[in-house]
Amino acid sequence: MTDRTAQLSPKTTPRGAQDTGLLSNVDFAMLGIHDFAYVREVPNAEEDKDELVFGVFTADGTHIASFDSQAIAHAAIRQHDMEPRAVH
Repeated sequence: MTDRTAQLSPKTTPRGAQDTGLLSNVDFAMLGIHDFAYVREVPNAEEDKDELVFGVFTADGTHIASFDSQAIAHAAIRQHDMEPRAVH
């Protein structure tokens, strides 16, 4: 990942637009992908019942685990050196 945040002075690009030193779209999408996870309710894929479980997802939306309670899901995230985040 390119650290473009350290560039404080704007420079001119070949098209004449200014590079503000901000993260590119790809860099922004990858930001925190290995550091954060979020929890949301999802249908239980392992049971025939219509119950919901708490799915744990990486920052890019990959489903990595499911738990019976939100507290256990948050504990599992922290146990794997990640931080749980709220999503709206």
